[in-house]
Formats: sequence, C-alpha cells, structure tokens
Amino acid sequence: MQWKRGKLSVISSTAHKHEPIHGRRPPADHRFLGLDTRVFPHALAILGVWMLWTVIVPAIDSAVSSEDPTGAGDRMAVTETVSFAAPAGWNVESGFRTDQHGASDSLPRVTLTGGTVTVSVDADTFSGTADELLSQTDAVSLATNGSSVLAVSGTRQPISTDGGLSGVQVSFDTPRSAGSVTTFVTDGEGIRVQVVGPPDQIAARSREITDMIASIGTHEGDTK
Repeated sequence: MQWKRGKLSVISSTAHKHEPIHGRRPPADHRFLGLDTRVFPHALAILGVWMLWTVIVPAIDSAVSSEDPTGAGDRMAVTETVSFAAPAGWNVESGFRTDQHGASDSLPRVTLTGGTVTVSVDADTFSGTADELLSQTDAVSLATNGSSVLAVSGTRQPISTDGGLSGVQVSFDTPRSAGSVTTFVTDGEGIRVQVVGPPDQIAARSREITDMIASIGTHEGDTK
C-alpha cells in the first residue's frame, strides 16, 4: 500500500508460492533407493548407540564372569594373623586369600557361597568373651524371615578349633532356613562366623562347614 498522486492506491503482488520442503525429493546425487543419503550418518550413529547398549555391553557382561572359585589349600584371611581353610569349589563373594593384597590396610568380611549356602566371617575389636560377643550379635537375617537367630536357636555349645581357639556356637533350623552363629575372641578381636542356607543344603554341606570352622587359626605371613 502507498500514496500516489494524492490517492491511496494498493499495490498488490502475487504471493510467492513455496513448495513444501517435506514434499521435495532429494537431489539425484543424494538419493539411494528413494532415500536421502544425507541422513544416513545420523541414522548410523543412532544405530551404533543402540547396538552398544543392547548387544555389545550385555555380551561383555556375560563374558566377564564374577566367579572366583576356591582351590585346594586356599586360606581366607579374617585378620592379619587369623585365617581359615576354604573348601575347594566354593565361590569367593568377598574377602582375600592370605596370599592376596588389598588396596587398604583393613580386611573386608569374608563371604563364601557353596550353592545356596552362605558362610560369612568377620572380625572387629572386642574386649569381652566369646559368649558375650554372641549375646551382642544382632543376627537378624532375611533368611530367617526377620527373626533373631538367637530367638530360634538351640542351646549354646562350646567349640574349639584345630588351631586352639575356643568359642561358642548356636545352631538354628527352621522350615525355610538353617545354619549357625559361632563366635571367638583372640588377641582383643572378636570373630563371628555366620552360616545360613536351606536346611537340606546345610545338611549336605555339613562336613565342609564343620571343617571350615575347625580350621580357624593363626597363620604365618602378612596379607598386606
């Protein structure tokens, strides 16, 4: 619209017709089987990320085994001077053998699994007796359906290891799980051994469990 010779005149023009972008065909030099080859790099990048997380990473996870089976003669370090013999074929979930070195000065809890049976051995500073340590043990486990082991266990029994340690032990046996808690005190450190598993598996591995506990004693050398 503009003023011309004192009169208002309207100048109109034909609107430019724009061809919809989405309706355009890609140029011949960027076309393959009717597809725009310019989007191929982006599609390949997306496909690569998808394959990484859905194919490659799971394959690596399955290839890297978490199994760490014990061998004949392996001894697991409980403290710097106390260890026990692990039966061959059990899996080390945590802890170190006496000939292994950790990144820190402290030793982690030793946890071994044999099938569905779990044996955990840990140690900490304690100035009382083995019986007092057992009384202070808050042995509540999901395996016992939230019940205190001490509440469902039998009579405390004295126990001695082949290495000369004296302690106490209580056993429990419920329809869902069975096991025991054994405690020792030596050189100002309390040692607690917890065993839990299905009743039939505890019975089947009773000899291995008994031998493990009986083998607890001092060892030569340093795990650091």
